[in-house]
Amino acid sequence: MDDPRLDESFSFLFSFKRGDAVKWKNNASLNGEITDGVFVGELPAHAGDNVYRKGRTLYQIELRENERIIAAETEIQKVERRK
Repeated sequence: MDDPRLDESFSFLFSFKRGDAVKWKNNASLNGEITDGVFVGELPAHAGDNVYRKGRTLYQIELRENERIIAAETEIQKVERRK
């Protein structure tokens, strides 16, 4: 899952960035950090409102060292890190 668009001009496809802390909407105890992301689907010619109807964004999330899972954007939410 190494989609260069995660850091480039297609960033409008991604709600999260590498390093963002996230948790699952349905299980707050399950949390981790975004390590990568990919948009799966077909981009329309004008990449406007229809972009999410033709595909979806998946993220690789590291829970612990050497433990990663894949989640859809709709399953997770960003959390603020405590300083």
